[in-house]
Amino acid sequence: METNRIKGYIKEYSTLIALIVIIIVASFAFENFCSLNNFSNLFKQASMIGVMAIGGSFVILTGGIDLSVGSQCGFASVIAGYIGAATGNAALMVIGAIITCAAWGALNGFCITKLRVQPFIVTLAMMSGISGVGLLITEGGNSVSIVLESFRAIGIESVVFIPIPAIIMICAFILAALAAKYTVFGRNCYAIGGNEDAAVMKGIPVDKTKFFTYVLSGACAGLAGVILAARTYSGNILLGEGYEMDVIASVVLGGTLLSGGRGKVLNSMWGALIITIIGNIINLNKDIPYQWEGCVTGGVLLIILIIQSRMTKSEKQLCC
Repeated sequence: METNRIKGYIKEYSTLIALIVIIIVASFAFENFCSLNNFSNLFKQASMIGVMAIGGSFVILTGGIDLSVGSQCGFASVIAGYIGAATGNAALMVIGAIITCAAWGALNGFCITKLRVQPFIVTLAMMSGISGVGLLITEGGNSVSIVLESFRAIGIESVVFIPIPAIIMICAFILAALAAKYTVFGRNCYAIGGNEDAAVMKGIPVDKTKFFTYVLSGACAGLAGVILAARTYSGNILLGEGYEMDVIASVVLGGTLLSGGRGKVLNSMWGALIITIIGNIINLNKDIPYQWEGCVTGGVLLIILIIQSRMTKSEKQLCC
Protein backbone atom coordinates (compact mmCIF):
# COMPACT_ATOMS: atom_id res chain seq x y z
CA MET A 1 0.00 0.00 0.00
CA GLU A 2 2.82 2.38 0.95
CA THR A 3 4.69 1.46 -2.25
CA ASN A 4 1.65 2.31 -4.37
CA ARG A 5 1.33 5.64 -2.60
CA ILE A 6 4.98 6.48 -3.31
CA LYS A 7 4.54 5.50 -6.96
CA GLY A 8 1.49 7.75 -7.11
CA TYR A 9 3.44 10.70 -5.73
CA ILE A 10 6.31 10.09 -8.16
CA LYS A 11 3.87 9.95 -11.08
CA GLU A 12 2.03 13.09 -9.95
CA TYR A 13 5.18 15.14 -9.40
CA SER A 14 7.35 13.55 -12.11
CA THR A 15 7.76 16.82 -14.03
CA LEU A 16 8.82 18.74 -10.92
CA ILE A 17 11.24 15.94 -9.99
CA ALA A 18 12.69 16.01 -13.51
CA LEU A 19 13.09 19.80 -13.25
CA ILE A 20 14.97 19.52 -9.95
CA VAL A 21 17.26 16.79 -11.35
CA ILE A 22 18.04 18.89 -14.45
CA ILE A 23 18.83 21.94 -12.30
CA ILE A 24 21.17 19.90 -10.07
CA VAL A 25 22.99 18.35 -13.04
CA ALA A 26 23.28 21.70 -14.84
CA SER A 27 24.59 23.33 -11.65
CA PHE A 28 27.51 20.90 -11.53
CA ALA A 29 28.11 20.96 -15.29
CA PHE A 30 28.15 24.73 -15.78
CA GLU A 31 29.57 27.14 -13.21
CA ASN A 32 27.54 30.08 -14.56
CA PHE A 33 24.24 28.23 -14.43
CA CYS A 34 23.45 29.08 -10.80
CA SER A 35 24.30 32.75 -11.13
CA LEU A 36 21.59 35.25 -10.22
CA ASN A 37 21.79 36.79 -13.67
CA ASN A 38 21.29 33.44 -15.42
CA PHE A 39 18.32 32.48 -13.22
CA SER A 40 16.79 35.91 -13.84
CA ASN A 41 17.09 35.43 -17.61
CA LEU A 42 15.72 31.88 -17.31
CA PHE A 43 12.57 33.04 -15.56
CA LYS A 44 12.09 35.95 -17.95
CA GLN A 45 12.28 33.61 -20.93
CA ALA A 46 10.16 30.90 -19.31
CA SER A 47 7.48 33.43 -18.35
CA MET A 48 6.37 33.94 -21.96
CA ILE A 49 6.15 30.22 -22.71
CA GLY A 50 4.60 29.57 -19.31
CA VAL A 51 1.86 32.18 -19.61
CA MET A 52 0.88 30.84 -23.04
CA ALA A 53 0.98 27.30 -21.63
CA ILE A 54 -1.82 28.26 -19.21
CA GLY A 55 -4.24 28.86 -22.06
CA GLY A 56 -2.80 25.91 -23.93
CA SER A 57 -3.44 23.64 -20.94
CA PHE A 58 -7.16 24.42 -20.86
CA VAL A 59 -7.44 23.99 -24.63
CA ILE A 60 -5.64 20.64 -24.56
CA LEU A 61 -7.64 19.47 -21.54
CA THR A 62 -10.77 19.70 -23.73
CA GLY A 63 -9.04 17.68 -26.45
CA GLY A 64 -8.25 20.71 -28.61
CA ILE A 65 -5.05 22.33 -29.87
CA ASP A 66 -3.97 25.91 -30.57
CA LEU A 67 -1.16 26.37 -33.07
CA SER A 68 -1.74 30.11 -33.44
CA VAL A 69 -0.39 31.28 -30.05
CA GLY A 70 3.08 32.11 -31.39
CA SER A 71 1.64 34.36 -34.09
CA GLN A 72 -0.75 35.91 -31.59
CA CYS A 73 2.15 36.64 -29.24
CA GLY A 74 4.08 38.46 -31.98
CA PHE A 75 0.91 40.31 -33.05
CA ALA A 76 0.31 41.43 -29.45
CA SER A 77 3.79 42.97 -29.35
CA VAL A 78 2.99 44.93 -32.51
CA ILE A 79 -0.34 46.16 -31.15
CA ALA A 80 1.34 47.20 -27.89
CA GLY A 81 3.92 49.15 -29.90
CA TYR A 82 1.33 50.98 -31.99
CA ILE A 83 -0.86 51.83 -28.98
CA GLY A 84 2.22 53.07 -27.14
CA ALA A 85 3.19 55.30 -30.05
CA ALA A 86 -0.35 56.69 -30.29
CA THR A 87 -1.20 57.16 -26.61
CA GLY A 88 1.94 56.86 -24.48
CA ASN A 89 -0.14 54.93 -21.95
CA ALA A 90 1.32 51.65 -20.62
CA ALA A 91 -2.01 50.39 -19.25
CA LEU A 92 -3.70 50.81 -22.64
CA MET A 93 -0.82 48.98 -24.29
CA VAL A 94 -1.31 45.98 -22.01
CA ILE A 95 -5.10 45.95 -22.23
CA GLY A 96 -5.14 46.52 -26.00
CA ALA A 97 -2.71 43.65 -26.67
CA ILE A 98 -4.63 41.20 -24.48
CA ILE A 99 -8.06 42.13 -25.87
CA THR A 100 -6.82 41.92 -29.47
CA CYS A 101 -5.49 38.41 -28.98
CA ALA A 102 -8.58 37.37 -27.02
CA ALA A 103 -10.52 38.41 -30.14
CA TRP A 104 -8.29 36.19 -32.29
CA GLY A 105 -9.00 33.40 -29.82
CA ALA A 106 -12.73 34.08 -30.08
CA LEU A 107 -12.47 33.71 -33.86
CA ASN A 108 -10.70 30.37 -33.36
CA GLY A 109 -13.43 29.29 -30.95
CA PHE A 110 -16.23 30.37 -33.29
CA CYS A 111 -14.81 28.41 -36.24
CA ILE A 112 -14.33 25.32 -34.09
CA THR A 113 -17.62 25.32 -32.16
CA LYS A 114 -20.02 26.86 -34.67
CA LEU A 115 -18.54 26.04 -38.07
CA ARG A 116 -17.37 22.59 -36.85
CA VAL A 117 -13.88 22.82 -38.32
CA GLN A 118 -11.17 20.74 -36.65
CA PRO A 119 -9.02 22.72 -34.15
CA PHE A 120 -5.79 21.71 -35.86
CA ILE A 121 -6.97 23.08 -39.22
CA VAL A 122 -8.47 26.27 -37.78
CA THR A 123 -5.51 27.23 -35.65
CA LEU A 124 -2.99 26.28 -38.35
CA ALA A 125 -4.80 28.57 -40.78
CA MET A 126 -5.05 31.26 -38.12
CA MET A 127 -1.33 31.00 -37.45
CA SER A 128 -0.62 31.92 -41.06
CA GLY A 129 -3.45 34.46 -41.21
CA ILE A 130 -2.36 36.39 -38.12
CA SER A 131 1.24 36.45 -39.34
CA GLY A 132 0.02 37.74 -42.69
CA VAL A 133 -2.03 40.52 -41.10
CA GLY A 134 0.95 41.42 -38.92
CA LEU A 135 3.24 41.64 -41.94
CA LEU A 136 0.70 43.87 -43.72
CA ILE A 137 0.28 46.39 -40.91
CA THR A 138 4.04 46.55 -40.26
CA GLU A 139 4.83 46.86 -43.99
CA GLY A 140 6.73 43.62 -44.30
CA GLY A 141 7.71 42.90 -40.71
CA ASN A 142 9.30 46.18 -39.64
CA SER A 143 9.77 46.56 -35.88
CA VAL A 144 7.74 49.06 -33.90
CA SER A 145 9.98 50.78 -31.38
CA ILE A 146 8.77 51.05 -27.76
CA VAL A 147 10.30 53.90 -25.76
CA LEU A 148 7.87 54.14 -22.84
CA GLU A 149 9.89 53.38 -19.71
CA SER A 150 6.87 52.43 -17.59
CA PHE A 151 6.01 49.72 -20.12
CA ARG A 152 9.61 48.53 -20.48
CA ALA A 153 9.70 48.01 -16.71
CA ILE A 154 7.35 45.03 -17.13
CA GLY A 155 10.10 43.12 -18.90
CA ILE A 156 13.25 44.25 -17.12
CA GLU A 157 12.48 45.27 -13.53
CA SER A 158 12.49 43.01 -10.45
CA VAL A 159 10.77 42.94 -7.06
CA VAL A 160 13.08 41.63 -4.31
CA PHE A 161 15.33 39.97 -6.93
CA ILE A 162 12.33 38.29 -8.60
CA PRO A 163 11.79 39.50 -12.20
CA ILE A 164 8.35 41.01 -12.87
CA PRO A 165 7.73 38.53 -15.75
CA ALA A 166 8.29 35.65 -13.29
CA ILE A 167 5.86 37.21 -10.81
CA ILE A 168 3.27 37.55 -13.58
CA MET A 169 3.75 33.90 -14.59
CA ILE A 170 3.57 32.54 -11.03
CA CYS A 171 0.45 34.56 -10.14
CA ALA A 172 -1.23 33.55 -13.40
CA PHE A 173 -0.47 29.86 -12.79
CA ILE A 174 -1.83 30.00 -9.24
CA LEU A 175 -5.09 31.54 -10.46
CA ALA A 176 -5.30 29.05 -13.34
CA ALA A 177 -4.65 26.06 -11.07
CA LEU A 178 -7.37 27.20 -8.69
CA ALA A 179 -9.76 27.76 -11.59
CA ALA A 180 -9.05 24.29 -13.01
CA LYS A 181 -9.68 22.59 -9.70
CA TYR A 182 -12.46 24.60 -8.06
CA THR A 183 -14.54 26.29 -10.77
CA VAL A 184 -17.31 24.88 -12.95
CA PHE A 185 -15.36 25.97 -16.03
CA GLY A 186 -12.33 23.94 -14.95
CA ARG A 187 -14.34 20.83 -14.14
CA ASN A 188 -16.17 21.13 -17.47
CA CYS A 189 -12.84 21.19 -19.34
CA TYR A 190 -11.83 17.89 -17.73
CA ALA A 191 -15.24 16.34 -18.40
CA ILE A 192 -15.24 17.35 -22.07
CA GLY A 193 -11.72 16.03 -22.64
CA GLY A 194 -12.50 12.81 -20.80
CA ASN A 195 -15.66 11.97 -22.73
CA GLU A 196 -17.37 14.64 -24.80
CA ASP A 197 -20.47 12.56 -25.50
CA ALA A 198 -20.97 11.91 -21.80
CA ALA A 199 -20.45 15.61 -21.10
CA VAL A 200 -23.23 16.47 -23.56
CA MET A 201 -25.56 13.96 -21.91
CA LYS A 202 -24.83 15.53 -18.49
CA GLY A 203 -25.90 18.92 -19.82
CA ILE A 204 -22.44 20.48 -19.81
CA PRO A 205 -22.25 23.43 -22.27
CA VAL A 206 -19.56 21.86 -24.45
CA ASP A 207 -19.43 24.47 -27.21
CA LYS A 208 -19.48 27.38 -24.76
CA THR A 209 -16.69 25.87 -22.68
CA LYS A 210 -14.53 25.13 -25.73
CA PHE A 211 -15.13 28.64 -27.06
CA PHE A 212 -13.88 30.24 -23.86
CA THR A 213 -10.80 28.02 -23.72
CA TYR A 214 -9.68 29.54 -27.03
CA VAL A 215 -10.52 33.05 -25.82
CA LEU A 216 -8.41 32.33 -22.73
CA SER A 217 -5.61 30.95 -24.88
CA GLY A 218 -5.66 34.14 -26.96
CA ALA A 219 -5.66 36.36 -23.87
CA CYS A 220 -2.67 34.46 -22.46
CA ALA A 221 -0.83 34.84 -25.78
CA GLY A 222 -1.58 38.56 -25.60
CA LEU A 223 -0.10 38.79 -22.10
CA ALA A 224 2.98 36.87 -23.27
CA GLY A 225 3.26 39.33 -26.17
CA VAL A 226 3.24 42.20 -23.67
CA ILE A 227 6.14 40.63 -21.77
CA LEU A 228 7.97 39.97 -25.05
CA ALA A 229 7.54 43.57 -26.22
CA ALA A 230 8.64 44.92 -22.85
CA ARG A 231 11.76 42.74 -22.89
CA THR A 232 12.80 43.58 -26.46
CA TYR A 233 11.65 47.24 -26.44
CA SER A 234 9.88 46.58 -29.72
CA GLY A 235 6.91 45.03 -31.42
CA ASN A 236 7.54 42.60 -34.25
CA ILE A 237 5.23 39.98 -35.74
CA LEU A 238 8.19 37.62 -36.21
CA LEU A 239 9.12 37.59 -32.51
CA GLY A 240 6.61 34.86 -31.65
CA GLU A 241 7.65 32.39 -34.36
CA GLY A 242 8.07 28.86 -33.03
CA TYR A 243 6.62 29.52 -29.59
CA GLU A 244 3.60 27.32 -30.31
CA MET A 245 5.76 24.18 -30.26
CA ASP A 246 7.42 25.19 -26.98
CA VAL A 247 3.97 25.78 -25.48
CA ILE A 248 2.63 22.39 -26.58
CA ALA A 249 5.84 20.72 -25.36
CA SER A 250 5.50 22.44 -21.97
CA VAL A 251 1.90 21.31 -21.53
CA VAL A 252 2.58 17.74 -22.63
CA LEU A 253 5.79 17.58 -20.58
CA GLY A 254 3.67 18.66 -17.61
CA GLY A 255 1.63 15.48 -17.99
CA THR A 256 -1.47 16.77 -19.78
CA LEU A 257 -2.67 14.24 -22.33
CA LEU A 258 -3.04 15.55 -25.88
CA SER A 259 -6.23 13.50 -26.09
CA GLY A 260 -7.62 15.63 -23.24
CA GLY A 261 -9.28 14.97 -19.90
CA ARG A 262 -6.21 14.49 -17.76
CA GLY A 263 -3.44 16.71 -16.44
CA LYS A 264 -2.65 19.52 -14.02
CA VAL A 265 -2.35 23.10 -15.17
CA LEU A 266 0.35 23.93 -12.61
CA ASN A 267 2.60 21.19 -14.00
CA SER A 268 2.78 23.11 -17.28
CA MET A 269 4.89 25.72 -15.47
CA TRP A 270 7.46 23.05 -14.62
CA GLY A 271 7.33 21.95 -18.25
CA ALA A 272 7.97 25.52 -19.44
CA LEU A 273 10.95 25.81 -17.11
CA ILE A 274 12.39 22.50 -18.36
CA ILE A 275 12.06 23.58 -22.00
CA THR A 276 13.72 26.91 -21.18
CA ILE A 277 16.55 25.29 -19.22
CA ILE A 278 17.25 22.89 -22.10
CA GLY A 279 17.76 25.90 -24.36
CA ASN A 280 19.86 27.60 -21.70
CA ILE A 281 22.13 24.55 -21.30
CA ILE A 282 22.71 24.46 -25.05
CA ASN A 283 23.61 28.16 -25.00
CA LEU A 284 26.01 27.66 -22.08
CA ASN A 285 27.69 24.73 -23.82
CA LYS A 286 29.83 26.37 -26.50
CA ASP A 287 30.45 23.01 -28.17
CA ILE A 288 26.79 22.59 -29.14
CA PRO A 289 25.38 24.88 -31.87
CA TYR A 290 22.25 26.79 -30.83
CA GLN A 291 20.36 25.20 -33.76
CA TRP A 292 20.18 21.99 -31.71
CA GLU A 293 17.66 23.61 -29.33
CA GLY A 294 14.72 22.92 -31.65
CA CYS A 295 15.91 19.37 -32.29
CA VAL A 296 16.16 18.62 -28.58
CA THR A 297 12.75 20.16 -27.84
CA GLY A 298 11.16 18.15 -30.65
CA GLY A 299 12.85 14.98 -29.45
CA VAL A 300 11.67 15.49 -25.87
CA LEU A 301 8.11 16.11 -27.11
CA LEU A 302 8.17 12.97 -29.25
CA ILE A 303 9.44 10.81 -26.37
CA ILE A 304 6.75 12.14 -24.00
CA LEU A 305 4.02 11.52 -26.58
CA ILE A 306 5.21 7.94 -27.11
CA ILE A 307 5.19 7.34 -23.35
CA GLN A 308 1.70 8.86 -23.05
CA SER A 309 0.43 6.72 -25.91
CA ARG A 310 1.77 3.52 -24.35
CA MET A 311 0.39 4.42 -20.92
CA THR A 312 -3.05 5.16 -22.38
CA LYS A 313 -3.10 1.84 -24.26
CA SER A 314 -2.06 -0.05 -21.12
CA GLU A 315 -4.81 1.61 -19.08
CA LYS A 316 -7.42 0.77 -21.73
CA GLN A 317 -6.29 -2.87 -21.75
CA LEU A 318 -6.55 -3.02 -17.94
CA CYS A 319 -10.05 -1.53 -18.08
CA CYS A 320 -11.12 -4.11 -20.63
